[in-house]
Amino acid sequence: PGDQILLVIESAGYVRTPSRYRNEHGQLLEHSPYCERDVRPPTSLPVHDERGEFPVLVKKGNALHRLVLDHHPCDVVGWDGYYYPWAFNIEDFEPITGRVHQPPPVHQTFDVDGFVVCSYVPRLFDYHPQSIPAPYNHSNVGSDEMLYYCNEEFMSRKGIEYGSITLHPDGLPHGPQPGKAEESVGKTRTNELAVMIDTFAPLTVAAPALPCEDASYARSWLEP
Repeated sequence: PGDQILLVIESAGYVRTPSRYRNEHGQLLEHSPYCERDVRPPTSLPVHDERGEFPVLVKKGNALHRLVLDHHPCDVVGWDGYYYPWAFNIEDFEPITGRVHQPPPVHQTFDVDGFVVCSYVPRLFDYHPQSIPAPYNHSNVGSDEMLYYCNEEFMSRKGIEYGSITLHPDGLPHGPQPGKAEESVGKTRTNELAVMIDTFAPLTVAAPALPCEDASYARSWLEP
Protein backbone atom coordinates (compact mmCIF):
# COMPACT_ATOMS: atom_id res chain seq x y z
CA PRO A 1 0.00 0.00 0.00
CA GLY A 2 1.22 3.46 -0.88
CA ASP A 3 4.40 4.42 -2.66
CA GLN A 4 7.23 1.89 -2.51
CA ILE A 5 10.98 2.47 -2.63
CA LEU A 6 12.82 -0.52 -4.04
CA LEU A 7 16.50 -1.43 -4.16
CA VAL A 8 16.83 -3.64 -7.24
CA ILE A 9 19.87 -5.92 -7.46
CA GLU A 10 20.31 -7.83 -10.70
CA SER A 11 22.72 -10.67 -11.37
CA ALA A 12 23.58 -12.57 -14.52
CA GLY A 13 24.66 -15.53 -12.37
CA TYR A 14 23.25 -17.68 -9.61
CA VAL A 15 22.18 -16.42 -6.20
CA ARG A 16 23.55 -18.91 -3.66
CA THR A 17 23.70 -19.39 0.08
CA PRO A 18 27.28 -18.89 1.37
CA SER A 19 29.19 -22.19 1.30
CA ARG A 20 30.21 -21.91 4.97
CA TYR A 21 26.52 -22.11 5.91
CA ARG A 22 26.00 -25.42 4.03
CA ASN A 23 26.98 -29.04 4.55
CA GLU A 24 28.28 -31.28 1.75
CA HIS A 25 24.71 -32.04 0.65
CA GLY A 26 23.70 -28.39 0.32
CA GLN A 27 21.61 -28.23 3.49
CA LEU A 28 21.89 -25.13 5.65
CA LEU A 29 23.69 -25.84 8.91
CA GLU A 30 22.46 -24.95 12.39
CA HIS A 31 24.89 -22.03 12.73
CA SER A 32 23.53 -20.42 9.56
CA PRO A 33 21.73 -17.10 10.23
CA TYR A 34 18.67 -18.43 8.40
CA CYS A 35 17.27 -21.78 7.29
CA GLU A 36 15.29 -23.23 4.40
CA ARG A 37 11.99 -22.54 6.18
CA ASP A 38 12.71 -18.80 5.96
CA VAL A 39 12.67 -18.91 2.14
CA ARG A 40 9.11 -18.48 0.91
CA PRO A 41 8.09 -19.94 -2.49
CA PRO A 42 4.79 -19.05 -4.19
CA THR A 43 1.74 -20.42 -2.39
CA SER A 44 -0.83 -19.65 -5.07
CA LEU A 45 -0.98 -19.16 -8.82
CA PRO A 46 -3.18 -16.25 -9.93
CA VAL A 47 -4.62 -17.07 -13.34
CA HIS A 48 -5.67 -14.39 -15.83
CA ASP A 49 -7.87 -15.77 -18.61
CA GLU A 50 -7.60 -12.71 -20.83
CA ARG A 51 -7.15 -12.08 -24.55
CA GLY A 52 -5.73 -8.95 -26.11
CA GLU A 53 -2.32 -7.39 -26.63
CA PHE A 54 0.09 -7.83 -23.74
CA PRO A 55 3.62 -6.43 -24.09
CA VAL A 56 6.30 -8.41 -22.26
CA LEU A 57 9.87 -7.17 -21.79
CA VAL A 58 12.48 -9.93 -22.07
CA LYS A 59 16.11 -9.27 -21.20
CA LYS A 60 18.72 -10.94 -23.38
CA GLY A 61 22.30 -10.00 -22.67
CA ASN A 62 22.25 -6.31 -21.84
CA ALA A 63 19.28 -5.42 -24.02
CA LEU A 64 15.52 -5.44 -23.43
CA HIS A 65 13.33 -6.98 -26.12
CA ARG A 66 9.62 -6.26 -26.36
CA LEU A 67 7.32 -9.16 -27.17
CA VAL A 68 3.59 -8.77 -27.68
CA LEU A 69 1.42 -11.74 -26.71
CA ASP A 70 -2.20 -12.23 -27.74
CA HIS A 71 -3.03 -13.53 -24.26
CA HIS A 72 -2.14 -12.60 -20.70
CA PRO A 73 1.29 -14.07 -19.78
CA CYS A 74 -0.27 -15.57 -16.62
CA ASP A 75 -2.97 -17.42 -18.59
CA VAL A 76 -1.68 -20.78 -17.34
CA VAL A 77 -3.03 -23.86 -15.57
CA GLY A 78 -0.01 -24.77 -13.44
CA TRP A 79 3.67 -24.39 -12.73
CA ASP A 80 6.39 -26.95 -13.42
CA GLY A 81 10.15 -26.75 -13.14
CA TYR A 82 12.81 -25.48 -10.77
CA TYR A 83 12.72 -21.78 -11.67
CA TYR A 84 10.22 -19.83 -9.61
CA PRO A 85 10.14 -16.59 -7.63
CA TRP A 86 10.88 -16.75 -3.92
CA ALA A 87 11.12 -14.26 -1.07
CA PHE A 88 13.33 -13.87 1.98
CA ASN A 89 12.44 -11.34 4.68
CA ILE A 90 15.49 -9.52 6.06
CA GLU A 91 13.80 -9.66 9.48
CA ASP A 92 14.28 -13.46 9.39
CA PHE A 93 18.07 -13.01 9.30
CA GLU A 94 19.40 -13.96 12.75
CA PRO A 95 22.48 -11.84 13.49
CA ILE A 96 25.80 -13.35 14.54
CA THR A 97 27.32 -11.43 17.46
CA GLY A 98 30.38 -11.79 19.67
CA ARG A 99 32.30 -10.44 22.66
CA VAL A 100 34.32 -8.22 20.33
CA HIS A 101 33.45 -6.59 17.02
CA GLN A 102 32.64 -9.13 14.31
CA PRO A 103 33.94 -8.61 10.75
CA PRO A 104 31.49 -7.81 7.91
CA PRO A 105 31.31 -11.42 6.56
CA VAL A 106 29.07 -12.36 9.52
CA HIS A 107 26.37 -10.25 7.87
CA GLN A 108 26.56 -12.11 4.54
CA THR A 109 23.21 -13.34 3.31
CA PHE A 110 23.79 -14.35 -0.32
CA ASP A 111 26.77 -15.25 -2.48
CA VAL A 112 26.50 -14.18 -6.11
CA ASP A 113 28.91 -14.26 -9.06
CA GLY A 114 30.90 -11.04 -8.67
CA PHE A 115 29.41 -9.76 -5.43
CA VAL A 116 27.90 -10.62 -2.05
CA VAL A 117 24.75 -9.33 -0.32
CA CYS A 118 24.84 -8.66 3.43
CA SER A 119 22.14 -7.77 5.98
CA TYR A 120 22.66 -5.39 8.90
CA VAL A 121 19.78 -6.05 11.28
CA PRO A 122 18.80 -5.14 14.87
CA ARG A 123 21.15 -6.98 17.23
CA LEU A 124 23.11 -6.89 20.47
CA PHE A 125 26.40 -5.03 20.39
CA ASP A 126 29.73 -6.56 21.44
CA TYR A 127 29.65 -7.57 25.08
CA HIS A 128 33.29 -7.72 26.19
CA PRO A 129 33.73 -5.23 29.09
CA GLN A 130 36.32 -3.28 27.07
CA SER A 131 34.74 -3.65 23.64
CA ILE A 132 34.18 -0.76 21.25
CA PRO A 133 31.07 -1.67 19.23
CA ALA A 134 31.85 0.69 16.33
CA PRO A 135 33.86 -0.87 13.48
CA TYR A 136 37.55 -0.17 13.04
CA ASN A 137 38.93 1.97 10.21
CA HIS A 138 39.65 -0.21 7.21
CA SER A 139 40.12 -0.37 3.45
CA ASN A 140 38.34 -2.84 1.20
CA VAL A 141 40.92 -4.77 -0.81
CA GLY A 142 39.54 -5.64 -4.25
CA SER A 143 35.97 -4.71 -3.32
CA ASP A 144 33.62 -1.74 -3.69
CA GLU A 145 31.17 -1.35 -0.79
CA MET A 146 27.65 0.00 -1.26
CA LEU A 147 25.21 0.38 1.64
CA TYR A 148 21.47 1.01 1.36
CA TYR A 149 19.96 2.27 4.62
CA CYS A 150 16.44 1.17 5.53
CA ASN A 151 16.15 3.53 8.50
CA GLU A 152 17.98 6.52 9.94
CA GLU A 153 20.00 4.55 12.51
CA PHE A 154 23.46 3.17 11.78
CA MET A 155 26.17 2.72 14.39
CA SER A 156 29.07 4.30 12.49
CA ARG A 157 27.25 6.89 10.37
CA LYS A 158 25.59 10.24 10.93
CA GLY A 159 23.34 12.25 8.65
CA ILE A 160 21.73 9.25 6.95
CA GLU A 161 18.01 8.68 6.47
CA TYR A 162 15.69 6.07 5.02
CA GLY A 163 16.77 5.42 1.43
CA SER A 164 20.29 6.86 1.79
CA ILE A 165 23.07 5.13 -0.15
CA THR A 166 26.80 5.29 0.54
CA LEU A 167 29.55 4.06 -1.78
CA HIS A 168 33.05 3.36 -0.49
CA PRO A 169 35.27 2.36 -3.44
CA ASP A 170 38.08 -0.18 -3.26
CA GLY A 171 41.17 1.15 -1.52
CA LEU A 172 39.70 4.25 0.14
CA PRO A 173 40.07 4.02 3.94
CA HIS A 174 36.86 4.56 5.89
CA GLY A 175 35.37 3.88 9.28
CA PRO A 176 33.23 5.57 11.93
CA GLN A 177 32.68 9.27 11.37
CA PRO A 178 34.11 11.61 14.04
CA GLY A 179 32.56 10.96 17.43
CA LYS A 180 30.71 7.77 16.43
CA ALA A 181 33.29 5.36 17.90
CA GLU A 182 33.23 7.18 21.24
CA GLU A 183 29.45 7.37 21.10
CA SER A 184 29.20 3.58 20.68
CA VAL A 185 31.05 2.78 23.94
CA GLY A 186 28.65 1.45 26.54
CA LYS A 187 25.77 0.90 24.13
CA THR A 188 24.26 -2.57 24.22
CA ARG A 189 22.15 -2.87 21.07
CA THR A 190 21.22 -1.29 17.74
CA ASN A 191 18.05 -1.12 15.68
CA GLU A 192 19.86 -0.45 12.41
CA LEU A 193 18.57 -2.01 9.20
CA ALA A 194 20.61 -1.87 6.02
CA VAL A 195 21.60 -3.91 2.97
CA MET A 196 25.25 -4.00 1.92
CA ILE A 197 26.54 -5.05 -1.49
CA ASP A 198 30.27 -5.76 -1.82
CA THR A 199 31.35 -6.11 -5.43
CA PHE A 200 34.57 -7.65 -6.71
CA ALA A 201 34.80 -5.33 -9.71
CA PRO A 202 34.59 -1.52 -9.67
CA LEU A 203 31.09 -0.07 -9.66
CA THR A 204 30.16 2.57 -12.22
CA VAL A 205 27.83 5.33 -11.07
CA ALA A 206 25.19 6.01 -13.73
CA ALA A 207 24.70 9.60 -14.89
CA PRO A 208 21.06 9.81 -13.62
CA ALA A 209 22.37 9.16 -10.08
CA LEU A 210 24.82 12.07 -10.06
CA PRO A 211 22.24 14.77 -9.13
CA CYS A 212 21.49 12.75 -5.97
CA GLU A 213 25.08 12.91 -4.73
CA ASP A 214 25.79 14.59 -1.42
CA ALA A 215 28.99 16.42 -2.32
CA SER A 216 29.85 16.99 1.34
CA TYR A 217 29.81 13.29 2.30
CA ALA A 218 33.46 12.62 1.48
CA ARG A 219 34.47 15.44 3.85
CA SER A 220 32.26 14.31 6.72
CA TRP A 221 35.25 12.58 8.38
CA LEU A 222 37.06 15.89 8.81
CA GLU A 223 37.05 17.30 12.31
CA PRO A 224 35.45 20.78 12.62
